[in-house]
Amino acid sequence: MKKFMRTRGAAPDAPRANGHANGVAGELRYDDQHSTLSRCCSAAGAAGARWEDAGFAPRAALGRRARAVRWLRPHELCARPRFMGDAELEGEAEGGAGEADAGEAHEAGEALGAAAGEAAARWRCAGAGGAALRGLRAAAAALAGTPRLLARAVPPHSFRRHYTGAFRFRFWVFGTWREVCVDDRLPVRGAHLLGSRGALPDDFTLPLLEKAYAKLYGSYAAAQASERAGGGLARALQELTGGVLQSFAPPQQPRALLYQVLAAAVPRSTLLVATAAPEKENGTRRLRNGLLAGQAYCVTGLARVRGAAGDAAEAEGGGALVRLLAPGGRGLWAGAWARGGPEWRALAPADRDLLARRAPLPGHFWMSFADFARAFGRLELVHVGPDDWLGEPALHGRRPWRAVLARRRWRAGYNAGGPPGARAAHCNPQFQLSVPRGAAGRCHVVVSVTQQYAPGGAASRLLAIGFAVYELPADAAPRRAALAPPAERLRALDVTHESRAREVATFFTLPPGQYLLVPHTRARAEAAFLLRVLTDDHTDVWEVNDDNVIIRDFASVYAEMGGNVPPDIQANIAKVLGQWPPDEAEGAEAELEAAQLRAAVRRAGGGRALAAALLALRDPAARARLPARDLPALLALLGGWRRAWPRGACALPAERLRALLWAAGARASNKVLEALVLRHAPAATLRRAAFLLALARLHLAHERFRALDAKVKSNPISLEEMILMTIYT
Repeated sequence: MKKFMRTRGAAPDAPRANGHANGVAGELRYDDQHSTLSRCCSAAGAAGARWEDAGFAPRAALGRRARAVRWLRPHELCARPRFMGDAELEGEAEGGAGEADAGEAHEAGEALGAAAGEAAARWRCAGAGGAALRGLRAAAAALAGTPRLLARAVPPHSFRRHYTGAFRFRFWVFGTWREVCVDDRLPVRGAHLLGSRGALPDDFTLPLLEKAYAKLYGSYAAAQASERAGGGLARALQELTGGVLQSFAPPQQPRALLYQVLAAAVPRSTLLVATAAPEKENGTRRLRNGLLAGQAYCVTGLARVRGAAGDAAEAEGGGALVRLLAPGGRGLWAGAWARGGPEWRALAPADRDLLARRAPLPGHFWMSFADFARAFGRLELVHVGPDDWLGEPALHGRRPWRAVLARRRWRAGYNAGGPPGARAAHCNPQFQLSVPRGAAGRCHVVVSVTQQYAPGGAASRLLAIGFAVYELPADAAPRRAALAPPAERLRALDVTHESRAREVATFFTLPPGQYLLVPHTRARAEAAFLLRVLTDDHTDVWEVNDDNVIIRDFASVYAEMGGNVPPDIQANIAKVLGQWPPDEAEGAEAELEAAQLRAAVRRAGGGRALAAALLALRDPAARARLPARDLPALLALLGGWRRAWPRGACALPAERLRALLWAAGARASNKVLEALVLRHAPAATLRRAAFLLALARLHLAHERFRALDAKVKSNPISLEEMILMTIYT
């Protein structure tokens, strides 16, 4: 597994790799030379026709609700429609060609506030229709403060320049950015849009984003059903940012834990989005404390004041103030520590001025930590990777995360061992995390496991997933412990509750030391997963693996025995060699036919395939003959393999293959072991004949690699590649 942090930035409008999961599929290209759709749309625009999306027809988008619905373009609904890209064009036209205004520096704050208000109005609904997606709308409004992140998911388009009727959006789906292209025909019933309409009457960014989101899920109804299933805001935040996401319910969390989460997340490149209460069906409503239920508030700061009324213990956030940003300045807090309240007058002037300077933008307000824990029903944490931190200037004042990712999959019989406590839990994928002794204090760590999913798929298709964190002893060997399950030898620091969700994530702190991360799912369940590890300090993360090694070479087995051949092997040799005259059998050039070797292997418990593999070990010229002097060593080696198999067992679970290989004098890497299970253990069941054949093929691959390595100075094939090729021959 590769650990990296990018240091080279990309173009502002290019999709970034985000350091952990956003760059798994590489950067996408959207120019006309690489996109057939772009050329088609350009040609349609030149001819005067507008592109129509045949892949998202009206009946597919709305189903039965498509009756009595007209699909109109923005130009048919408004004289001068706008998208996010048109605002920049208008600013260029008004600003002139590079002439500087004398009062530009003085008016920068007002301009920033006006821009923030306009951005918030773009995502504020002016009257939701039946197809409104409230979680998506709230997520886009929360990301207005990080315009580069938002522009990756919602690239600027224009109704003024190069308009073809096609609009592209990007959503993060299981580690890759998926492009969704829709036309700008919107569903209208009567004189109203069926979806959301932004507070800016001529801006169509929100309804077009909703249409693209509905296409991602298959229809408007499927997107709405996904929101109703739970986590509408959280899911939309992840699909728009690609970050690692955690959800909390502040009223249900211990105050000390909630304060630790805020204190650790606020200084780092983590977006914190809080909502006051679940949104009602009739839209948002103002609460008695001034907040708007359902509106997304961004947590932007944390401070501690002296002498605050009702202070609790410092560890539980006593005397702490939380700074939040209300989109567009709507729904400001009206309780304690509101602007102009008596709490501010009780502060020292220096402290009051310092807190005021820390909340310069319109819409910022302070509230006590205790009020925050009571007033907000949900808190979403979006941990942003290092590449996004580099590309988003709004995050440069925060400390970036370091990121590690690994794409793996659980396979039945190989590494789907089940949750901790299961019989085969030690077979699960294992990743070692090393926090160096030089790390300052404790290292903040975020671990996330995401299983493969399909947008709009039923939640019942998701597996119950989780992960466990174990503390390793200081002298732990950097290899898999195949014979002793970790749960029996190690102390578990944290075991997540299995959740039938797309992603499970935990935010915790670790002192310097060695740790083991073990993702798990249901025993013998198969699914791909993405592991992401974020740390705020230098750490090393790698997958625990074994080397491909043959401990007992067949050429040395007979020599180590000193000629003391076991009676059963000696009798088998006598039956084969007894068919020849004594002078020929003892000759140096005596050779066995393939049929004679098959008979000997059959008496030793093997079959035709095993005999062919053993013959290939000592027949490099492919003459189908074996020197008679090599027969005792081969049969002795075969006898050692048979002794590694439990006596009396006809078949064993495939999860025991690694331990059996160790007992037979061989070690295999994770990839080789997976290939052996797929090739020799159908239905995750291993039989003795298949086990012996797997060992013979491993020995054959090692022999071929040594022969090739001796002939070629710069061997382009690795040992693992040679083994994988040999397994499937």
